[in-house]
Amino acid sequence: MTGPNVIPQRPAALKDETLLPFGVWQVLDLVDGTRSVQAIATQLRVSPEQVSRALEQAHTWIDRSVQREQVVTEDTITTVSQCLVSVVGPMGEFIVDDALDELGQNATLAQVLSNIAAQLDEQHLHAFVRQLRAKGLA
Repeated sequence: MTGPNVIPQRPAALKDETLLPFGVWQVLDLVDGTRSVQAIATQLRVSPEQVSRALEQAHTWIDRSVQREQVVTEDTITTVSQCLVSVVGPMGEFIVDDALDELGQNATLAQVLSNIAAQLDEQHLHAFVRQLRAKGLA
């Protein structure tokens, strides 16, 4: 946790198109390398602890965003397959293989997950997302 007198820096991997909760963007919008956590908190009329939590959340969201935009690795595909098999059974491996065949060798995790999600009904999709979250992929 950062203290109230710490001057936070914008995360290097942050892009304008990075999806973040509104409260996190509010904080990051004020991070300019000169304002302290306390100054940001005062301007937003929140506690320094809330600003610190938002900064921590930003790093978590940004790390996930970077991970989703990288080309998938064999380990990631194995994890995605395990998550999907636990939800839909052995057919999950075929769904993942089909997604990879369709998307090609340079597929990102976001593309693979989007392709798989399009093939699942709502109930299975929610269960799949829970599995992915448990593995740190969603």
